[in-house]
Amino acid sequence: MKLEINENMKKINNAKNSIIVIVFALFLMQSCDGFLDTAPSNSVTTDLALLTIRDANFAVNGLYRPLKAAGYYGGTMTLMGDNRGDDFLPRNSNVGGWNELYAFRYTSENLNQWGLWGTCYNTIMKANAILEGWEVLPAQTATEIAQKNDIKAHALAVRAFAYFDLVRLYGYPYLKDNGASLGAIIVDKTITPKEALEMERSTVAETYTFLLKDLQEALPLIFKPLSLSDANAQPNPATERPGRIGKFNYWSVKMLQARAYLYTGQWDNAYNAAIEVIRDSPYRLVTNAGYLSDLGAEGGVETIFELLVGGDRDTDMDANNNFDGMYNSIWHTSPGMARLVPSIAWVDLMKEDPNDVRCGLISWDNGSDNLSWIKKFPGIGGDFKRNNPRIFRLSEAYLIAAEAALVTGKQTEANQYLDAIRKRANPENPTITCTLDEILKERRKEFIGEGHRFFDIMRLGKTMDRSGGIHFAHYVYECPVTMDWNYFKVVLPISRSARLLQKTLQQNPGYSD
Repeated sequence: MKLEINENMKKINNAKNSIIVIVFALFLMQSCDGFLDTAPSNSVTTDLALLTIRDANFAVNGLYRPLKAAGYYGGTMTLMGDNRGDDFLPRNSNVGGWNELYAFRYTSENLNQWGLWGTCYNTIMKANAILEGWEVLPAQTATEIAQKNDIKAHALAVRAFAYFDLVRLYGYPYLKDNGASLGAIIVDKTITPKEALEMERSTVAETYTFLLKDLQEALPLIFKPLSLSDANAQPNPATERPGRIGKFNYWSVKMLQARAYLYTGQWDNAYNAAIEVIRDSPYRLVTNAGYLSDLGAEGGVETIFELLVGGDRDTDMDANNNFDGMYNSIWHTSPGMARLVPSIAWVDLMKEDPNDVRCGLISWDNGSDNLSWIKKFPGIGGDFKRNNPRIFRLSEAYLIAAEAALVTGKQTEANQYLDAIRKRANPENPTITCTLDEILKERRKEFIGEGHRFFDIMRLGKTMDRSGGIHFAHYVYECPVTMDWNYFKVVLPISRSARLLQKTLQQNPGYSD
């Protein structure tokens, strides 16, 4: 009997060690092109992939790491929103691949350097592996059950987040055609390379429906910091954070939901989600006096979700050396080092109100090129290499609420939420009647360098104008001086190498293979 028990234990340990190796391999895989080479083999049995709550939590930690890579929110994703817009541009023509992005020079042949299609699917496949392993994850006590539910919620939220980025990068804006254009390939389980070969892209509408369903399922399962309206309210968030700032919680999932509703024109839903965060979450707008210093803090007063950069850059699990190039180039405190600069149009916008606290984000240059620089995120402890990408700040909830209220005829509420951001910027600002142009103006001022501008222009069918100031002629001649959502390069192409691997993968209109 003793021998039999020992043999059984040996088999269990061997199986556990094998599965841990497989799980580690799965969570360390990277892809440049597509999900064919990240799809886990069917040899990974889901009933063994996650053995304990502790193992599952480790897998969840790994789920967040790709989000911080240079090919995602460590650089590229922010550039997709800022460097393709009208508020940022390269300082000169010697800026590597960023000038190509600014000039919309990407094609199906050269897109691999950006890698977003593969990075997003790498993240999605990791989330799918967790979700399948979660089904048989043992949990007995109430605490274990809550932890197990939280694990599932993280996988759902991160998967929805990746799909949201895929659909706004590779699909035309929803309001252009009510989501009829091509969106993402919806993969909701672990698949084999053979299965992947037969998959096709869904529509933009179908992709949004899928990711919103994930978010709705995640909300009741994920950790929820106490609301200020609760009987046992959280301590003052200015002195004590609600916890786990480097991962999704209830309020950051609600913010992603509000943003997705905004992009799809579901105005009532966007309004309700945004005001829930404003009224009930433990986050509050930072004061005018604390605004600039808060942007350099880890876990700022109004930061709902940020990605954490580790303290020990060589050994910390959250460290990512690829952050250096991005923050050095945009958010350097020394003007001579910056390589991406704000346009004259944006600087002139800020000059309209010299008493706006956000003017302190500008480093004014007196050099021969007469350019200015952004010093928005000086870095934790003054180290610009340790800036945490801000994914959601409470100010976004206010501006979403203002826009949704305006569209649905709630003028008083629209005025109120816009006014809160304007008076935070300058307490002497008079109350004004909220309009869409005023909201977009505040979004330009508030979110410079956070990856919103290009998507804001395109999601509403506005026209982007690069006709004046320091927008470079030697770039502009290769793309329209003005453009709207009818320009085919508003969406990224599917890379040629990905389509060679997967013959059923439809290309976006206008691009050749």
